[in-house]
Amino acid sequence: EEIRFMINPELIAGMLFMASMRDNEAIEIVGVERYSSSFRFVGDYIDRKPFDLLGRRKTRIIAIDALDSPRLAQYKTDCLLRETNKAFCGFFDRSKHRCYLKHFQMVDSCREYAHESNADASVVCKTSQENENQDNSENRCSSNSDLTENNEERSQQIDLESIGIATGNWGCGAFGGDPEMKSMIQWLAASQALRPFIHYYTFGEASLERLQQVTEWISGHGWTVCDLWSMLVEYSTQRLRRETNVGFFAWLLPGQSSTSDMQYMSQ
Repeated sequence: EEIRFMINPELIAGMLFMASMRDNEAIEIVGVERYSSSFRFVGDYIDRKPFDLLGRRKTRIIAIDALDSPRLAQYKTDCLLRETNKAFCGFFDRSKHRCYLKHFQMVDSCREYAHESNADASVVCKTSQENENQDNSENRCSSNSDLTENNEERSQQIDLESIGIATGNWGCGAFGGDPEMKSMIQWLAASQALRPFIHYYTFGEASLERLQQVTEWISGHGWTVCDLWSMLVEYSTQRLRRETNVGFFAWLLPGQSSTSDMQYMSQ
């Protein structure tokens, strides 16, 4: 967040107008201009993002506050729901409001809704640590050819239906969240919000080195949002009961665990 506020200084001024958020609220900031290629000033920078009809840059930044230092409580169901709902509020696309209403009106149970809402937002795993590398296709771990195209003309033709989410280790680091759980929660929220894909920046987080493998395994088995949510709840229940001490990825795919899973748990 600090780097983003430095390269988009209008965000700093915008803080004067941002109230504290409730659990079911998010803040959407539209049109901020970028003035630097990194948090260090290295000369003039020209933001080449196109403008919308109101003369704003076609940039949307979402502010969603995660639980602070939740520790073991983050595995409680109410905390899982809170974080999932918070991410959904941020990923919510107002242009698809009618689609949401149609889905929710048809829902009588989680299982029935699962047929309408698959966990099908494709996850594009990236390890870039510099903002200027975010469009470098060499950092993409996806086989989806539609997401590997990278030119200005193509980006200007993208319609509202194909706008995804660029995110990372939300609520982790100083906030103390579990990176594996947070990545799955954001995937759930993006799929529920009918977003077509996520560009997920791991920033070298060791516990997420298998993120692409796990998401491909889940997608390959045709899991729905409901299926993944059920697994998150089951895993969290075992964590609270101290029946397991491994990360979610190793718990889900025990035959393919890595040393980084245990390194994170030991920390």
